[in-house]
Amino acid sequence: MGILLVILGNCGCKGRSLKVPNPVFADAPPRRSLVNQTADAEEQRLAMVQSSTGTNVQKIGYSKNNLDPLTGTTVVADVNGKPVFVDDVLGGARQIIESDPRLPESKRQEVIEATLRKRLPKYVEDELIVQALEKKIPEDKRDAIKETLEPQFQKVITGIKEKEGFVTDQQLDERLAKEGISVDSLRDNFLRMQMVEGYIGTSIKVPETIDREVLVSYYQEHINDYTPVEEVRFAEIVIRFRDHGGRDGAEQAMTNVVTQLQSGKDFGDVAQALSDTMTAEKRGEIGWIKRGSLTDKALEDMLFEMPDEEISSVQVRSDRFEVYKVIDHRDPGTIPFQEVQKEIETTLLNEMKLEARQKVRREIREKGNVNTIFGESFEKEFRDASKL
Repeated sequence: MGILLVILGNCGCKGRSLKVPNPVFADAPPRRSLVNQTADAEEQRLAMVQSSTGTNVQKIGYSKNNLDPLTGTTVVADVNGKPVFVDDVLGGARQIIESDPRLPESKRQEVIEATLRKRLPKYVEDELIVQALEKKIPEDKRDAIKETLEPQFQKVITGIKEKEGFVTDQQLDERLAKEGISVDSLRDNFLRMQMVEGYIGTSIKVPETIDREVLVSYYQEHINDYTPVEEVRFAEIVIRFRDHGGRDGAEQAMTNVVTQLQSGKDFGDVAQALSDTMTAEKRGEIGWIKRGSLTDKALEDMLFEMPDEEISSVQVRSDRFEVYKVIDHRDPGTIPFQEVQKEIETTLLNEMKLEARQKVRREIREKGNVNTIFGESFEKEFRDASKL
């Protein structure tokens, strides 16, 4: 949506566990179709009142053949009888799209529709979760929860102001207004996020520890992951023919290199003084390579077979002479189970949590009645996602 909402999403806004019983899913209301009409804000409010009193939701929809554009108050979905509006899903993004001077008028509706189609599934799924949670929380307790979360939200706002370099609330308000949002809308999004994460957090059942036998089995099945590839660290001295007037001149230069090395001079000092390549700046050092990373397999085999501190013979190429020194080896060896036991347990627990979260979301999708302006194909994709 905008940089500030991205910041909000990255400010550690993880849901607290809301201490309420897991909702029991009641029968959802019958499906209602959305027809191709639009309504102004007053009609939308009437539709919401009708829904709350048990009357059919006002049937409002949109199609590409409809002359009326998508506006902030266009109903785009019906979630268990509750209408969802464009601005519920897009928020300030719609205003940004509509005011973007780079977009011709003919394209703005296409961009709004594409953005809406992308964001709607997640919004609808979250709405189903919010509805399930609200069934179990009396309205007065919802207000208490909001009050409890307010200090955490204020920390988020403070973090945004610090990151953006804002000193006053007015600076923040002005920036948010440019993105079509406000502190209140940020608060609503924050509370919604907390409700969704809180519901999921209280719904999943994951053990705190995993039996050692399971960890050992995982370790054995993934033993290659705990067996590092052999590596070698080496340096080079390169004498290129072109830098010495041809092969004869290069041969004389390499003879000087060999003489200095044989006299006991440090390989790095000689490389820095005489090597013709950029590695001279690093005293000839190439660094670490894994076996299998060089295209010249003969050179690779030679380097891995040489012991530490050994200097190779002169290697003759078509355009240069080379000398190598092996500095160090990292030999392959399987990491003991005890050293990775905690890491494996964390990995498996995270996988279990992810699977449990996905299961909760699947159950929510399966129980919900959803209709959207995008028709049966969209709704089928939404329902089918619960089977994955």
